[in-house]
Amino acid sequence: MFSTELLQDHLKTEFLGREIYYQPETNSTNTDAWKHINNECKEGSVFITDNQQNGRGRRQNKWVSSKNKSLTFSFILYPQIELDKLGLLPLLTGVSIVQGIKSSTSIQTGLKWPNDIMLNQKKMGGILIESRSTSKGLGIVVGVGLNINETDKNIPGFLKYEVTSLDIHSGKQFSRERILSEILNEFEILYTEPRDSIISNWRKYCIHEDSKIVFHIENVHHEGIFRGIASNGHAEIQINGEIQTFSAGMVTL
Repeated sequence: MFSTELLQDHLKTEFLGREIYYQPETNSTNTDAWKHINNECKEGSVFITDNQQNGRGRRQNKWVSSKNKSLTFSFILYPQIELDKLGLLPLLTGVSIVQGIKSSTSIQTGLKWPNDIMLNQKKMGGILIESRSTSKGLGIVVGVGLNINETDKNIPGFLKYEVTSLDIHSGKQFSRERILSEILNEFEILYTEPRDSIISNWRKYCIHEDSKIVFHIENVHHEGIFRGIASNGHAEIQINGEIQTFSAGMVTL
């Protein structure tokens, strides 16, 4: 069982994670967060479960997690940010996850645009950010799913060449509470500081910058070279010698 007390023992934040809603089982922590936003929930409130049964990924995909092994959580933000800069939030979240995992486990993970956490060229986590208008203005729910203590037996056969976990990589079990506390600590620092450094920090961990990729958008795929990130968080991809900018899509390596 996830220990909220142990999580808070390691937190160094001022607002993030100071209110925690834990359930042993739920359909989706993002859905739980939205229900509480409608009840005037505070910014920084975190929603955690040991068993997420119907987690959502991007583009209507389902996020599969393992009971008591995955780290699945969401938190609420009411950001004072220009709408055209919302594309920076997945990048900021990704950087905080990579740095939080590194500081708590000494394992170096990487990032794939816009929201995948990667380890040895395999996916070990993902980010889903949703936004709506609320009584407090713009409301954001940041949802994260990370494979922490899964073994090979927990990964469906059709995903074993695409998905991994910290345990599969290292042969070790890790404290989910410690990892989450470090991620939240890192996120609050990045979120409350000027956002000028987000893109440069993200690029340090990108596993495909200046590499050939296939970019999928609206059932069309383009082959090109991933050249970086625009100031609003959009992808810059060189296609047929020309740099094009995309706000959404999927990169495959």
